[in-house]
Amino acid sequence: MPTVSNTTASPLPTRVRRLNLGQLGNQTAFRLRTTEGRADINFGLRADELVTQAVLRLRYAYSPALIPGQSHIKVLLNDEVMTTLPLTANNAGQPVTQEVTIDPRFIVDFNRLTLQFVGHYAQNCELSGHSSLWADVSGASELELTVRPIELRNDLARLPEPFFDPRDLGRLNLPFVFAAQPSPATLRAAGITASWFGQLAAWRGARFTAHLDGVDGALPAGHALVFATNSERPAWLAQTPPFTGPGLSMLSNPGDGGSRLLLVSGRDGEDLRVAADALVRGAIALSGSQVAVQPGPAAPARAPYDAPNWVRMDRPTTFGELVQTPEQLQAAGRQTDSIRVDLRIPPDLYAWKSQGVPVDLKFRYTPPVRAGESRMTMSLNQSLVQAFNLRASEPGRGEERSWSLPLMDKGLAVERQRVVLSPFQLAPRSQLQYAYSFATHRGADCENPAVDNARGAVDPDSTIDFSGYPHYVELPQLSHFASLGFPFTRYADLSQTAVVVPEQPGRDDIETLLTLLGRMGESTGTPATQVAVVGPRQVDTVRDRDLLLIGTAPAQPLLQDWKEHLPAVVAGTQRSVSQPARPGTALYGGFGLPRETRSVTQERIEATGPLAALLGFESPLASGRSVVVVTAGESRDLPKVLDALDTQASAMHGSVVFVRSLRDPFSGRDTVKGESIAVGPTYTNGVLP
Repeated sequence: MPTVSNTTASPLPTRVRRLNLGQLGNQTAFRLRTTEGRADINFGLRADELVTQAVLRLRYAYSPALIPGQSHIKVLLNDEVMTTLPLTANNAGQPVTQEVTIDPRFIVDFNRLTLQFVGHYAQNCELSGHSSLWADVSGASELELTVRPIELRNDLARLPEPFFDPRDLGRLNLPFVFAAQPSPATLRAAGITASWFGQLAAWRGARFTAHLDGVDGALPAGHALVFATNSERPAWLAQTPPFTGPGLSMLSNPGDGGSRLLLVSGRDGEDLRVAADALVRGAIALSGSQVAVQPGPAAPARAPYDAPNWVRMDRPTTFGELVQTPEQLQAAGRQTDSIRVDLRIPPDLYAWKSQGVPVDLKFRYTPPVRAGESRMTMSLNQSLVQAFNLRASEPGRGEERSWSLPLMDKGLAVERQRVVLSPFQLAPRSQLQYAYSFATHRGADCENPAVDNARGAVDPDSTIDFSGYPHYVELPQLSHFASLGFPFTRYADLSQTAVVVPEQPGRDDIETLLTLLGRMGESTGTPATQVAVVGPRQVDTVRDRDLLLIGTAPAQPLLQDWKEHLPAVVAGTQRSVSQPARPGTALYGGFGLPRETRSVTQERIEATGPLAALLGFESPLASGRSVVVVTAGESRDLPKVLDALDTQASAMHGSVVFVRSLRDPFSGRDTVKGESIAVGPTYTNGVLP
């Protein structure tokens, strides 16, 4: 394959990164309780960055009942004490802001910032759970890092770094660079790659901007991906010899010199697909600055509902399969954070007429001193399911019950319970929460003060069983698309999906395509290697697939051709809900939960403000197939749908979601608001027994 120049420019200057503690810890505030309350906040340092300065800005308040001189907040980084903040009487009960200088030598790739509260309200005979023992750290606190980029070698063995770095806990923002008019075949290769990066980014989220040569000017600063063929290549690659086959290359970004470009190259679009497949399937085996890729054997066809991130349909799913590490199923302390188990459930699962979804729950804990005062509470999506009293270590004290379980295992009590979850509480993205609460005791004259050594865990071989339920759903229902990318993700490799883009897609069309495929990769946990991308003239070749239609009128002619099927029309200044409203009683999530959906009559308006829309309806080309449309009055407003999916996915439903721009009166920032309605006919997928 040809050699690509690695011309470098001056190195990148230092930059400042501000990490919001609330976002890092997914909390609005860190509530430190008991005599030794603590909060652990994780953050990472990219492999291509070096911290030169670090400042922690803490905003906090604490109880006026604390004894000065004996109470303080200890700040640790990776178990090294950075400073101790005394809790004085002068500032008690009011907001305090304190800057703490962090020694950058202690910052490594993965870091744990610990805020440890040491509080005392009495000279002796304290209760560790007394209500006077509190300190709250605001989620608005931040860690400011001044970082200097590090020059990296051009080595494909580092992939997916530096384009995605697992140490970076923020949203992945990755530019994709194309020739002025990329073909559908090129966009397919880019979409496969975007779905892989979306899978890697996972909960962080991902946004993929598009840069078209000759339209957007110079290369974007920072790391980026480039897709080029012999007939479609950016101008700065014009002097490169013709590509002789599929290839992957890492080279320096000539725009800034300090960042890297990943060049996906080939003779034509099919070569790009081969190279993209090699990247997403075999990045672990790549090395050197460039490789020539040979076509490999075709991947076996996937079965429906077999996405790695979804619960199993063929057998019970173990909790160990639903977490990254066994440590996520453990808790320590008398007032612990909940153990959380995320579930991704096919939206067309039809369980609402069943007795419920069974959970075989196994859990263990350090036995409390007395029974009946300590418990483990099980919740589903923050709604109480059941609470279990924990068996005491001393028989004869407190509550007496007949038990075949718990058993004693190395000093731990082990219990097994069968719990049935109501289908009405389930959603496509659900979460089980298990919270241990251990009571504290104080004897006469304060003898045997409580030691905070309570532990609890949920066993990884606990199971939840979704097997045996039929699949049946009423469509269109955009809540399914917003939550899990359904129905496209029914096949995890998107082998039943085609994306239809305009004949000459612009950067906003391409950004929408790439980001949506990235969301689907996050949903399924596997790349969309079998997705098809076509133009409007080729739509008949994919008539047997579900269609994701992207574009605005008149660039996307199918919006006009299928106008009579659209539940709403957004074209320039013309907006209308084009079909009569239907009752808002469709099944929600396939689980049988009715959801009220705003119904409207036909209305046509003309407006000049920005408006984007998400539409769902049955395909005019094939009965039972679905079409989801992402459109807007102007193409520049298409990314507003992506913004709404990032912030308001849980509120989307019905067959139409209108997305409007708003100015936040408090922050002054532009935000988006989605409004869902239900119009047009419905159709069903699946079979009931």
